[in-house]
Amino acid sequence: MDATIGEFSPSVERSFESEPCPGFWGQVTLRSMAVAVVLGFVFCLITLRIHMRTGIVGALNMPANILSFFILKNMVGLLRRYGIAVAPFTRQENIFLQTCVITCVNIALTGGFATNIVAMNSEVAKTLVDNPDPRDIVDHISIGQYILYLSLTGLAGIMLVIPLMKAMIVDYRLLFPSGTVVAQLVNTFHTPQGAYVAKLQVATITKAFVGSFSWAVFQWFYTGGGDCGFQAFPMFGLELYKRRFFFDFSATYIGLGLIIPYIISFGLLFGAIISWGVLYPFLESKKGQWYLTDSPTSLNGLNGYKVFIGVTMIITEGIFNFVTLVTASLIDLHKKRNESDTGISKHIIKNPSLNYDDRKRLEVFFADQIPAFGPIAGYVVIATICTIAIPWIFNHIKFYHVAAVYTILPVFTFCNMYGTGLTDWSVAPTYGKFMIFVTAAWIAEPGAVVASLVACGITMAALNVSSQAMGDLKSGYLTLTSPRSVVAGHIYGVIIGSIINPCIFLLFQANAKGTAPIGSKDSEYPCPAAGVYRAIGLIGRGGVKELPDYCVAISLITCFITLSVETLRLVSQRKDWKLQYYIPCTTTVALPFFTGATFTIDMSLGSVLLFIWTKVDRQSAGMLASAIAAGLICGDGIWYLPTAILGIFNVQPPICMKFIASGKQVEIVDSFLSTLQKQSK
Repeated sequence: MDATIGEFSPSVERSFESEPCPGFWGQVTLRSMAVAVVLGFVFCLITLRIHMRTGIVGALNMPANILSFFILKNMVGLLRRYGIAVAPFTRQENIFLQTCVITCVNIALTGGFATNIVAMNSEVAKTLVDNPDPRDIVDHISIGQYILYLSLTGLAGIMLVIPLMKAMIVDYRLLFPSGTVVAQLVNTFHTPQGAYVAKLQVATITKAFVGSFSWAVFQWFYTGGGDCGFQAFPMFGLELYKRRFFFDFSATYIGLGLIIPYIISFGLLFGAIISWGVLYPFLESKKGQWYLTDSPTSLNGLNGYKVFIGVTMIITEGIFNFVTLVTASLIDLHKKRNESDTGISKHIIKNPSLNYDDRKRLEVFFADQIPAFGPIAGYVVIATICTIAIPWIFNHIKFYHVAAVYTILPVFTFCNMYGTGLTDWSVAPTYGKFMIFVTAAWIAEPGAVVASLVACGITMAALNVSSQAMGDLKSGYLTLTSPRSVVAGHIYGVIIGSIINPCIFLLFQANAKGTAPIGSKDSEYPCPAAGVYRAIGLIGRGGVKELPDYCVAISLITCFITLSVETLRLVSQRKDWKLQYYIPCTTTVALPFFTGATFTIDMSLGSVLLFIWTKVDRQSAGMLASAIAAGLICGDGIWYLPTAILGIFNVQPPICMKFIASGKQVEIVDSFLSTLQKQSK
């Protein structure tokens, strides 16, 4: 999201002048809570499925916003049609519902289901070393422990937000671009013209959903075995298929290609070509000279190069962006402190330069402020409980390690939140990886890897939840929603997210046991980011000595190349060169180093379709592209639920469609099939 998105025109609030502002229970309603559970489940299912398969997830704020509006709007209309008196659906209630759903989804992203928690299991450990230390493995966490862990870490992030909301939104007037755009959409939807646009978008979502769901059902009939069906279609030939270059007909990834920037989708494809098409074949040719092992998982062999080159790119870019973001934040903070307008609330309200909208928003914001003492005390209490509960769940980490993390978290939170307000870009994963390295180096004994992954999870949960929460508070500020209602939405979202997400994950886990367990490279859910997180823990504990020849040297070269690319990208952005639109971030390039090219081809196809559509009809593409993407992603994702239920009852697809090379292999297969037919007679 671009950080230059502007505020609204002064006439926004005058168009709602005739509508009374509802009280707390007019904004926080039982019907919104019920709808939030349904939408939270749907979007968490989709989010976890994508995150565990690819390691990246597109922004789902817009689809959640559209569906939240449409469902409640139609629910209210339906009840009134049958003569049932119900309160009108207001934009304030819309913001509360949206906040609940997005917070629930944020728990899915920060709960570690595709990153630090999965990185603790034996399957991920075996992708890095052949015989992992059992003292650094956690294969089972009960659902009760999951719920407790997610609730505590999520609520800690919410408590950190409340004392800072006045400073971030009023004093420093930070934009929080996503929050601003959400507020703009909500304000627009609740006008007659906006309702028409929303109706058109929902109709588009429905059509795309039905098509995507039908296609997913059709594909299922041909997947009765390993590597069967359209998802294993060797479009570019069998040799490239072996190197993971094939199109798998995934509606989900095509949908993602419609909503992510071109530079990301094509950056992913570029990374896949560089790694699996150029670098890995070269390294394979060095077997016997640089390394000896044939193991595809050991860090002593080819896998060592794959993991450490990719990790180097991600960590280097993360540190570079962190330094850049902190520097920009400090400069901006210094400038605002020197301004004559100090941000004192009474002065702002009395300032004659403020327009009608600003005054109205400030009145609502300050009328329902939450005293700072409550959340500060709440944070201390939650942090204290965590120092007892988290070592009970993960006995590898001690109470003083957890206490140290929660002591430094407020500083990290402020820095990350301020940067997000300026750029709409949270660097929480970088803080998390930093905590992995520091904690593993601090402990430096068996169990250090798991302990460092726990510290990472605490950090990422607090930082991601808090930055998203401040964006929601910005949306609330711009729609005259009470801050107390928004915070209530956050707390409710954390609670339902802490229950829904472990249930979905355990459903995935149960279904994956029949093929390949979660975290293994052959699994439907390889969780590519999990290997990165665990590898950083191994490095922190001193695992560099076990790497193959020249691995460190190649990683250093990769580090310098990454720094050069990031510097060029930053300079081109500052100078406004056109080159900036053609330089992908290196984290995007690094992800296919672990996953292969499959999903990058699908996403690139989605981006190509969007590009053509934009050239033909820019207005239509801008209005409906995200709606089609939402329908494609939801339809494909929802089919997983009946698939999982069928799997539990041992109902398997009736057909296996495989592709083999012509020649002798075909003769062998034909002969085998003929034998089967004779036996069946």
